[in-house]
Amino acid sequence: MEQESDAVICVANKMGVRCAIGLVALMIGLGSCAGPQPLKIAIDPQDETSYLRFANKTNLDGKKAFSNWMAEERGLSPSEVLQLDAEISSTRNPYDAYRNPQAVSRGAVIYKVHCARCHGDDARGQGPSALPDYPANDFKTAGNRFAATLHRGAPRRWFRVIRDGAGDVVQYPDETTTAMPPFSEKLAREQIWLVITYLQSLDMHAAQKASEGHQ
Repeated sequence: MEQESDAVICVANKMGVRCAIGLVALMIGLGSCAGPQPLKIAIDPQDETSYLRFANKTNLDGKKAFSNWMAEERGLSPSEVLQLDAEISSTRNPYDAYRNPQAVSRGAVIYKVHCARCHGDDARGQGPSALPDYPANDFKTAGNRFAATLHRGAPRRWFRVIRDGAGDVVQYPDETTTAMPPFSEKLAREQIWLVITYLQSLDMHAAQKASEGHQ
């Protein structure tokens, strides 16, 4: 059985990154895990270089940067990439954090660019843009960590919260919106799943480190 808990999900808009409360599923019994891997281990430098090359050309427009990157890599036009992206499921993650290190790496890059300002590079919730009224959760604690469970956590809920936004209506310097603004115009569907894949990898690597520590 699962136990639902509040956790903070970090999002970005044109003026910066927001943090807000969203629901995630956590499995009971995570206390033995040692904590998530740092970004520098998760990220393949080539993925980071490629994404930033396009992001810097689009003023950090995540969706445009990603579609241009994938267009170059896959031999498609950016519009074709977005057409295919629109067909990606909103309820089933096409990636497996346990078996696809490239997806974990690319999700970590997107997290670093669009989320780490709130959650921090180490996922401890101490990023420079974390809001006082909506503090980012520390994913290094068992109670707040995204769980990579046997059924891969609660990906459809994560996807919905990131895509549609959640939380109270609040006033930001640039707009009035929910505490976590809707993200559908800022990231492609595939990007959202990649970020979720990275988040799901946190416990996987934490468990590995815990196991290594007992050898």
